[in-house]
This record gives sequence, C-alpha cells and structure tokens, in this order.
Amino acid sequence: MNVVSLPYLGLAGFACLFLMFTDRIKRRYTVFLCNAVFLVLLRANLRDWLYVLVLSGYVYLAGRMLAGKRSRGLTLILCLIPVLGLVFYKYAGHFLGDRILMPLGLSFYTFKAVSYLAEIGKGKLKSRDFLSVFDYLVFFPAFMAGPIHRPKEFFAELRKTGTFDYTDRKNGCIQAGFGLAEKMLIADELSALVPKLFAASSASGVYALLGIIVYSFRIYTDFDSYSNIAIGTARMMGFHLEPNFRTPYLAATLKEFWNRWHISLSTWLRDYVYIPLGGSRKGTLRRYLNIIIVFLVSGIWHGSTAMFVIWGLGHGILRCVEEAIIGRREIPKALRPLFIVLNFVFVSILWVFFRSATVSEALSILSSVRFAPFVDGSAAEIGINEWHWMFVLIGIVIVTDLLRSRKDMIVWLSERPFPLRWAVYAAVMVLVIIFGVYGPGYDPADFIYVTF
Repeated sequence: MNVVSLPYLGLAGFACLFLMFTDRIKRRYTVFLCNAVFLVLLRANLRDWLYVLVLSGYVYLAGRMLAGKRSRGLTLILCLIPVLGLVFYKYAGHFLGDRILMPLGLSFYTFKAVSYLAEIGKGKLKSRDFLSVFDYLVFFPAFMAGPIHRPKEFFAELRKTGTFDYTDRKNGCIQAGFGLAEKMLIADELSALVPKLFAASSASGVYALLGIIVYSFRIYTDFDSYSNIAIGTARMMGFHLEPNFRTPYLAATLKEFWNRWHISLSTWLRDYVYIPLGGSRKGTLRRYLNIIIVFLVSGIWHGSTAMFVIWGLGHGILRCVEEAIIGRREIPKALRPLFIVLNFVFVSILWVFFRSATVSEALSILSSVRFAPFVDGSAAEIGINEWHWMFVLIGIVIVTDLLRSRKDMIVWLSERPFPLRWAVYAAVMVLVIIFGVYGPGYDPADFIYVTF
C-alpha cells in the first residue's frame, strides 16, 4: 500500500477520530491496532512481520536489562545487535543474491531501536512494556521512510489522554494534504522527466545539466512530500514529529545543508555517532576524522553499493574542506546568494553518484554537461507542454521555499480570511484530482527513500 492511496487516508482518518476519545490505556492499543492494520494493508509478508515482532521483543528485553545499569559497554553491545541485523540484510544480497530481501522500513526502525536502548543506557529514559515498544518502532506514519523520531517525546504523547485540539488537528490535516499534492503534482512529474533527460545527454550536454538539476529537485520534493504526509498524519493523531526538512537548497554551506536536509537522520548521526566518537572535543584532525566517519555511516545506511560510499565520503571530505576554510565564520549577507548557488552545485554533483549504478556512469554524465542558452525538448522526447511545466514546477519549489524560509506557511495560511483559505484548499484538491489519482494514466511512483 502506498501512502498516496485511499486505504492509507482511511486508516489515518480512523486513527485520528478514535484517538480523540481514548484514555491512556486504550491509546496504546489503538495505535497498536492501526500499526497492525497498516502492515496488513501494506501486504507485508511473514518475514516482515516476524522480523519486526522479534526485534520489538528483543528491544523490550534489552531495555529491561539496561534499566538502571548505566553501563556503556553493555549499552554498546545491545545496540549493536539491531545494527548487525540491518547490515546483514543490506549486504547479504551481495553473497546470496536475490534470495535475501530487506524487510520493509528496516533502516528506519533499526535506528529507532538504537535510540531507545541508548537513551535507557544513558539513564534518560525508563524501559517500557512490549506493546509501547512495538508502537514506537512500527508507528505507521513514519514506518517506511521516517522521520526517525525519538522515544522520549513519543512515549510522552502515547500516555496522553484523548483530547481534541481543533487547530492542531486541522493543521496536521493541511500539512498531510499539501504533502500529498507535492508528491502528485511536483515530485512524480519531475520523476517522469529525469530518465528522459539523462537518456538524451548523448545528443546534447545541456540535457545532462538539466537532468542533474531536475533530479536534485525531484529527490527533494519526493522525500519532503513523504515527510509532510507522515508528520501531518501523526499530528492528526495527536503525535508531534519534528520537521524533517527546512528549505535545504537555500543553505549556503554543506553544514547548513545537513542541518536542513533529512534532519532526523542528521541529528541521529550527531547524537549516536559523532558525539560518542568525541565530536569536536579531541582536536582538529580527530574532528575531521569523526566528520568523515559520520558521512561514511550515512552513505552505508543509504545503500549497499560503492556509489553510496562515494556519495557519503564526498560529503564528508567537502565538509572537512569547508570546515578548514570557513570554520565558524558567518557567510556575509551580500555573498549568501553566490554561496547558495555554489552549495547547490556541489550537492547536485554528489546526487549524480547517489543515483548512478557505477562510477563510470556518473563520470559520463558529469563529463557531458554543457550549457546552452536555449534548447527544446525534442531530443529527450519531451513535449512542449512538459517542457514548460518542468520549469514552472521548479519555479514553484523555489518560490515556495523562499516563503517557507521566512514563516510557517500552514500557520500563515490558517490566519488568512476564510474565503482565501478555502480557495487555496479547493484549488489544491482540484489539481490533485485532475492530475493525481484520477488523472489519466496516473500511477504513483514509489517514494525514493522507501527503498532505503
């Protein structure tokens, strides 16, 4: 089941309505029921069910074992067990072929399992019962592609009695709705153009350039849309997940980019890899080494091929270079636009390695890049309407992000006069119906990060 589907919307609506009126005990069972129904609708096979149940049981027992111990060695050992499971499924395919398939959502709920055990080991969290642990690991809005939310805040909201905050639930619904529109109207449209542009790069290097730019916006809008759907759905249920994106392509440095992109993963790596390694406390060279290790872990987490390692190391090396040149200095306001463009260029070049199957494929694309003041879409078999629409969509993303960088657009929209608000809502709904689920030949593309 795709989150861009009526069954998902129905499940989210049921969870929202039922959780308004449940007490603390029934709330846990309601979330458990919704998680189980989600796995059924997802058509998860027996392997997926068994793995998540076994992992939930292990995390529950390991949490009980850690409670009150404050042993760093024991905590490390117990945290490594879920990580070894993730490594096995990520890399066993290289030796056993297609017989080993990774369980759905494994990358994300493995990191949540580590968070739970690490926080107990630090004495910052009490161990919970099995049902609560399962609810945390399998929380269905964030199950397949995050955000990687933290246990303390989740358990606090899981214990709340059913209350109804109209503004909060309404804003959650709006955020999920806009995420749905972002996926259908922007991400999927750009997704269809990317392979055409790269395929035509041999005809003209400008297609390679446009392919890189379009892919950068495609991966951003695709993942941002999933995060908005997940965060909005959770908010409708009374759970508040932290934002996962904050206009990352308006970042002037790579450090700033990673403070804005996939924030839940970046902060997880900071808290459970970078700081335990010593962070910036053990000298300059050690800090650079820790930065590279963090990005190497990020690359390995994303995928099991050498291309993801290159992508991660590329970010790590560039971050060290940036740290050596810029350090803690602020970018002058007058130079920010230039630095934003340069940063986007570096990030987009690394996205080519992220997308490519081999180094030679990535280098072939990059070496063929050319600039031309004008080109039509004929060589890429892109119609004139698609061609114009491509630039319109990228322009919409840029303008929207400029607005989002200054204010919370959902709050801003909710404060507008009633006719204006509902004119916007109606326009978005009509566009989704026309170009989305009920549009001619529409087939929602899988979210990119679901595969990780």
